[in-house]
Amino acid sequence: MELEKKKIKSYDRLIFGFIVIFLLSMTNSIFFNQIGYFGALLVLLIKWYKSKEKIFSNVGLEIPFILFLIAELISALFSWNQSQAFANFSKRLLLIPVVYLIAFTADDIKKAKAYFNIFISAAVITVLVYLGFAYRHYILQLYQLESKGPSPFQYVMTAGGLMSFIVVILFSFIVNEKSELKIKLLQVIGFVISLIALISSYTRAAWLGAAFGMFLILAIKRKWFVLLPAVLVIILFIVFSKSESKILIYHVNNEPPNLIKELNTDGRARDVFPINSDTLLVADYEEGIKLIVDDKVIQTIPTPSPATRTWHWKNNYYVVYLIDSRQFLLRMNDTLNVVKIFTSPGLTKDLELKKEKYFVADYDTGLTVFTLEGDSILSKTYSELIGITRIDFQDSILTAYNAKSSSLNFYRFDNKLKLIDSINIETGIGLLWIHQGHTFFQTESELLHFYVTHNEVKTLDSYNIQGLYRMRFLGSRLYGITTNGELFKGLITEDNFAINKIYECGIVPSDFHFRDSTIYLTMSKRNRILSMIDPYHETNLERINQWKTGWNIFKDNPLFGVGDIDLKEVYAHYKEYYLKENFGHLHNNYVHFLVILGGFGIIIVFYLLIKIFLTHLKIYNSVKQIPFASSYTLGALASFAGFLVSGLAEWNFGDQEIITIVWFLLGLNIAFYRSLKIDSKIK
Repeated sequence: MELEKKKIKSYDRLIFGFIVIFLLSMTNSIFFNQIGYFGALLVLLIKWYKSKEKIFSNVGLEIPFILFLIAELISALFSWNQSQAFANFSKRLLLIPVVYLIAFTADDIKKAKAYFNIFISAAVITVLVYLGFAYRHYILQLYQLESKGPSPFQYVMTAGGLMSFIVVILFSFIVNEKSELKIKLLQVIGFVISLIALISSYTRAAWLGAAFGMFLILAIKRKWFVLLPAVLVIILFIVFSKSESKILIYHVNNEPPNLIKELNTDGRARDVFPINSDTLLVADYEEGIKLIVDDKVIQTIPTPSPATRTWHWKNNYYVVYLIDSRQFLLRMNDTLNVVKIFTSPGLTKDLELKKEKYFVADYDTGLTVFTLEGDSILSKTYSELIGITRIDFQDSILTAYNAKSSSLNFYRFDNKLKLIDSINIETGIGLLWIHQGHTFFQTESELLHFYVTHNEVKTLDSYNIQGLYRMRFLGSRLYGITTNGELFKGLITEDNFAINKIYECGIVPSDFHFRDSTIYLTMSKRNRILSMIDPYHETNLERINQWKTGWNIFKDNPLFGVGDIDLKEVYAHYKEYYLKENFGHLHNNYVHFLVILGGFGIIIVFYLLIKIFLTHLKIYNSVKQIPFASSYTLGALASFAGFLVSGLAEWNFGDQEIITIVWFLLGLNIAFYRSLKIDSKIK
């Protein structure tokens, strides 16, 4: 008997050890997190087998859990891809026991507090490490280049989602808990660190979820003196936040350049091509294509999606690129006329128009070169360049960066490709330009300089410059703009090359072009917070197209959906021809569930989510007078509400790290409820 008790204690210690691994790794390592979870679950099952003691009991969520799994199972039977649907069904099935593992191993208040303290301490330390990566991201100007935060531990959307839970829970303790000063100070420090990291993640869905969670906490606690001023500040911010869109015209013969003219536009000017000194062709984003003569808009051509780039092609022909990859061929007489709308065959990453050849780099199909014969557009695709993300061309030399092979490649190009040389460079940026044989390549940390002939490539130098995203050439001079608005000038000679910063624009231009010694820059300013409700924001447009495509999929599969599968193949079948990227999920929990589980499944999903929310609410109402437990349960309730709101713009239910923390917080909430002996079952 004594031996059996020792074995049981050994099992308990082993279970606790695995759970500690699970808690420590929840925000930083899915590998160790799974080891901790499945290790604890396996030992718990062995303990049950040996002791025959009951390890779990009802928590009041069994019916919605079972119905959800039934919906998953039925959709798998009718799925487009049954094997994948059954595999994802098994993942959902295997993760739900997280709720029970935590709820019934934290069998007293002391252990429940220990679980929470281990989790939140590890989470804040992880967040602190994340801030170090965010600082590097900022220094290297990667926020502007990538429009997202760093992702050292997991995909940045996942990182932002995890941090939103931490922010909301710590905020709950600050608002609700009456702690001694040093504990309160630690809570505030942890909250501030986590909030800064959340902002640094640049994930708007996570921002929205965290904001809603904190709003709910203040509303439940009736902190009107905080809530009402905060709402008023937000309203005033929205009302008085100004958007700007300008075309700035400089003479560059002088240093610094001399601003000679400033024009405002109604849209958000993304690019301008000077047809002559008085006539400008403008890609004015949601306002379409504009022709400006003598500083006045004389013609506007509406476009079905925002216009972003412009080029002169040949004679009186111009091309304008739209954000959804459609391209307008325009003919200029007295006014602009749309000749044709065309697209490239693949997922477009870069475009250049040189020597009357229009080069389009498509990641999944290779390089497509368009030529113009009268009003006819001819094209040829070089599929051997699949994987390219950046290109430039001059004097029969083509340079291309291939992200698949992490290589900068140099080719002789005369309707055929012949490789001159290839240089291995691992970078997530890879912007490049070529002029008079000089090739410049921008990585995250430096600008690399090569010289290429028809026979060889020489490495010349590297420069401590970050963030160059556009470069133009004027004879032997080059001009480059960085993502923080710095204008650089370089001079190319036979023996030497020098590049220096000559001007700080004060704004970040979206693009620029030259005519003679005049530079034309476009800039537009929109607040990232307001971009959440901006229907023309690039990410929002992308999501709206995803949801439209999802609705079309649902209409053909209304009862049980297409199954819990990666949607790329299905999406490709239903999306519009000009939408190049195939998405595996639809960046909205509710649209995604509608598509994968159909009408039957979405009803059950809503039932499950409502039941979980009511469970959190019941627990909070039961323990709201109890220190610590009330703060945790309020945070768990609010963070789950934030998760639901974030799910309007993200498929966070399908993210394993996110759903694991959802099940963990639910299980720990139940553990607090049970350990306080309020009831053994949550009805």
